Amino acid sequence: MADNSVMHNIGMVEQFGKNISHVNMQQLEIFKKLQKQLQTIGNVWQDDMYQQFSADFNQDIMRKIQEISVKLEIFAKYVEKQCELQRMTQQNRY
Repeated sequence: MADNSVMHNIGMVEQFGKNISHVNMQQLEIFKKLQKQLQTIGNVWQDDMYQQFSADFNQDIMRKIQEISVKLEIFAKYVEKQCELQRMTQQNRY
């Protein structure tokens, strides 16, 4: 945790953290839907380029999406905790 953290607008920072979490859930949902569509298309379309893209998507793209998702969620939780700490610090000052 950052000991030197100062927030002049906790509500704005808190909303930013919530937005990160929301975007993360949306992007996961979008890519999972795309993955399902990709699998469905594979049942009706035989094509070398499609096969390569499908393999890349499942091995590289989805792996990267998962990595990004973990980083987003870690930061969103960090923001939430920092906001809590800032609120406690401000309450102790007044």
